Amino acid sequence: MAEGVANDRYVFWLGSGISRERMPDLKSLAKRILISLQGQIEQSNPHCRFRAALDSVIGHAGPSADECNSIDYSTSPESWAVFEALAGRLVNNYARMLGVTVDGEEADYLLWDVLNAAAVYSDPAILPDAEHLCLAALAMEGAASEMPSANWDSLVEKAIEILAGGRPIQRVAIAPGDTRAGRRRTNLYKFHGCARSALEDPAQFRPLLVARQNQINGWVASNPVMASVLINLIVTKPTLMLGLSAQDSNIQSLFASAQVQMPWHYPTHPPAYAFAENAVGGDQESLLQNVYHQEFNAGTRASIRTDALVQAFAKPLLLALLLFVLTEKLRHLVREGFPAIQEVDRAKLAEGLGNGRNLVAANVTSSADDVMSLITKIGRTMTMLREGALPNAASGLYSPVSAEPLELMTANPNLAAGGIAEFAVALSLVGLGLDRGLWAVGPNTSAPDPGAFGLVGRSGAAKIFFAGDHRAAIRLTTNGLLADNDDAVVVHSQSNPVPMHRSPRRPPGRTGLALVREVSVEELLAEGTEVEDLLERFRNKVAL
Repeated sequence: MAEGVANDRYVFWLGSGISRERMPDLKSLAKRILISLQGQIEQSNPHCRFRAALDSVIGHAGPSADECNSIDYSTSPESWAVFEALAGRLVNNYARMLGVTVDGEEADYLLWDVLNAAAVYSDPAILPDAEHLCLAALAMEGAASEMPSANWDSLVEKAIEILAGGRPIQRVAIAPGDTRAGRRRTNLYKFHGCARSALEDPAQFRPLLVARQNQINGWVASNPVMASVLINLIVTKPTLMLGLSAQDSNIQSLFASAQVQMPWHYPTHPPAYAFAENAVGGDQESLLQNVYHQEFNAGTRASIRTDALVQAFAKPLLLALLLFVLTEKLRHLVREGFPAIQEVDRAKLAEGLGNGRNLVAANVTSSADDVMSLITKIGRTMTMLREGALPNAASGLYSPVSAEPLELMTANPNLAAGGIAEFAVALSLVGLGLDRGLWAVGPNTSAPDPGAFGLVGRSGAAKIFFAGDHRAAIRLTTNGLLADNDDAVVVHSQSNPVPMHRSPRRPPGRTGLALVREVSVEELLAEGTEVEDLLERFRNKVAL
């Protein structure tokens, strides 16, 4: 499955689970509706419209006779003994709950007025979580070009705005006409509407907020353009569901319709359907039955469930996929950039990259802060490699290894000339040295001018810079990122440029060793590609 993601084979179907730590969950919404309706009841009026609406909402929770007798409409629901139980049951009946109408009010009164969903789900103060940041980075790497989303929030869009800046990376389709806009590197289909758009232009986008049961049941018939786009995605690319239970009837209908047009057969590689869950849920199993029909039988049922289950939730899974994609791209650059390297040596270099990846994975959590820090460091490293500068908000904080999926990298003529293949070799050697105890990861020197990362060897600590070409190398100095008496190593992809005078930034430190050491991967490879010898020569040059 991870290889499929690296090659942009999967459609990422997004549900509320990826925003659960940023946006109100369905149980919280149910509680707010119960409290709001009760608070507006005219206690002296047995025919009060809010009483009638509250009756309907509670009815969708299926209370027992004893539970009904315990409910007192004259007191706040928070004091009811069954309050938590009712709210919990309404989670799986959220569309029916939101479909309850109040006499004299618009059909979407509960969503628009009681929950204030447009404002709540578009709150500019709410920042993207780890899932949204990883999706944005994967999209920029060309590995997540199609993302249908049932979510009203704009956290994926916001994450891409942070990482890509003003670059035209993303197309967002909400209304039917949006599908006519030119495709971009990633395409987000908000088929249940968008809170931010509804708040900004309620006349056009308020009706597109899908929440009520009747809207869901009639969605396919009422949205033929978007439905046909999504069905085409299901037919042509495998499905990866992230935080999406697939309980809504319109989603089930889309997959059933796609199966009629051109079914996926079991088994497929990569798996045609994958769910990031602890277990395959009832609605997801129903979906598998719809798409596989007779192939979902007594002999295959267990193995289909097993193949479809990715037993990790979206937060750790997306971080793992991002690390996998980056590592495989770097391995591809080593493999395709230097065909003269023998297979046994190429395998060692690939192992070095894997060591580095695993070290990163062991020292980063899937918290938003850690993920943002990691992505920012990657963006800083790649921007210094290419530009000899630090990234900025206008151009985005992230710079991908390549803008295309793994299998299309060979067709990019700019990769060969950008020094990135040599950069991949250098990272491979660093990873091998880490595994063999030649050096360890150490703290960078203090901001504002850290290198890509810090290493500590027997001779002390140093920050590591990478320069893809002579222009980037020169700009590391002219931009003030590198000074003469920095404890630093500059790893050049090309031949070493003529040394430039750099102004010191601090009093001299240790003596007897040139503080800024420079090594050329191009020159190292010209002297020989046998990895053990290459690593020893690299080690001598970096002098750690």
